[in-house]
Amino acid sequence: MRTYIDGVLRFGIPPKFFLGVIKPVGKGNDTKILQRLEDAFAEEHMKGMYGAKTDANDEDFFPYISNPLTSPSFLNK
Repeated sequence: MRTYIDGVLRFGIPPKFFLGVIKPVGKGNDTKILQRLEDAFAEEHMKGMYGAKTDANDEDFFPYISNPLTSPSFLNK
């Protein structure tokens, strides 16, 4: 639900986006996946404004919605 709402708020109505789940295999592959998503969806003239910000007052901004999923700790036992 959160991803849908974030998508509508960012990309407008009617919603024009794809919702998918990506599971990285192996350690460190999550950053590679996020970089490839940015390369695929970033508009050329806006590439400079995307990415994680180092200033505490700025927000991270990407050309996609990303909501990491974690399982409850009781399921990992």
